[in-house]
Amino acid sequence: MAKTKKPNITKRVFNKVKELGKTISRHANLYEVKDDFTKLPEAHKNKLTGGVKLYNEPVIKFTSSSEQIKTLSNFQTQIDEQGYAFLPLFESENFIQGLMYRPEDETWIDAAWNRIFYPKHCVSLFNKGYDPTLAGFADILHDCRSGLTINWDSRHRAVGKLSADSTQLPEFGWNNALVIKSTAPTRGAKPIHADVVACWLFEKKNDTPKPLTPVERFVAELRTNVQSATLTYGALKAAKLCLGTDVLPDLEKAKDARVITGIGQFRNDYLHDNLGQGQHLSDAAYSIKRVWTGAQVPQLSVFLVLGYCHMLQMDNLFNGAWGYDNDISIAALKWAYEEKKLDPSSYITPRAQGKPYETVAFHFIRLAYNPYCKYVLKDEDKMLSYEHFGFESSFLETIGLSEFDMKDVEEVIEESEMETLDEFFDTQPNYN
Repeated sequence: MAKTKKPNITKRVFNKVKELGKTISRHANLYEVKDDFTKLPEAHKNKLTGGVKLYNEPVIKFTSSSEQIKTLSNFQTQIDEQGYAFLPLFESENFIQGLMYRPEDETWIDAAWNRIFYPKHCVSLFNKGYDPTLAGFADILHDCRSGLTINWDSRHRAVGKLSADSTQLPEFGWNNALVIKSTAPTRGAKPIHADVVACWLFEKKNDTPKPLTPVERFVAELRTNVQSATLTYGALKAAKLCLGTDVLPDLEKAKDARVITGIGQFRNDYLHDNLGQGQHLSDAAYSIKRVWTGAQVPQLSVFLVLGYCHMLQMDNLFNGAWGYDNDISIAALKWAYEEKKLDPSSYITPRAQGKPYETVAFHFIRLAYNPYCKYVLKDEDKMLSYEHFGFESSFLETIGLSEFDMKDVEEVIEESEMETLDEFFDTQPNYN
């Protein structure tokens, strides 16, 4: 093999005028990054608002340049003694961040929060070759207490490297590493668990510039004990709703578990007052599952579930005076599905602006509940009034209704009688 000439990296070549046409293109517009720094407001120069931190812990020490060189000189000794070498850069109470030199195939993945591994995506990434420059360093977490090493944000790169010809890549590689000290607590008020730390790192890094999906964000926040995520998890579990991903097996294995779509919107809205602050969620999900089997409807829209919650809340709010009967509702929706071919999508659009769940509840009643009472039960006294729904006429027109159609029968009769009197006495109506 021909001897490779070592590159000369000591000479600065970025003289745009001198080197134009030789080492850089004529379209280049290079400038020093310091020029960007000068654009910062003076109050923020050399003053990071949050300081330098490792997993929310302030950095208490960093390794100087001379100390780094000294550490690098004993890498072989480290490898012989522990199987890897580590160059520490920053240190906090329970963590050390730096560069780790180790075999890259000896890491673990936590399937409870990490992104799903996509074999086809991995193949497409590297089918034209594995470029170490583009692949960069793997991101790992190493726990000195157990020896566990978690790959928290480079699984496709790691598999791509494993798939490469071993004669083209070294056995050891560099890793961007956060190390948990051997003295870090495992109990007490603030225990440090390796999987939770890795999940937190994954969430923070992947939230920008490419945001996490709502499901990824939910799982990440659940693993790091964010209260809103914990509450949502409990609500989903009680209602036997799942996410369609195996990272939360307790949800998936529930009897007749159905996937709920729109988890981000669900988290934002399910505790709203007009939905009963979550108290109707289990009853709503159970009722919907009695209408449609899992084979018929494996996924439930957030609008469908929370719209049903609103209907139950209306019954609760008016303390039974509205006349709602949930058994009739279930039977009516079944009837509408079998006889009128109305599936869940029939009830979730169109929606009135600002009243998505009220609209779905309204569609349940006008398309299924009331027609069932009138034509199947043949009991119009069981039909529900629309008096509690306040929709703009512009929305009602989209479904072929008017404000007059929203009024109770008694109210319509009363107005008709008044109109007759107005005509008799030749007066202008004034019902206020």
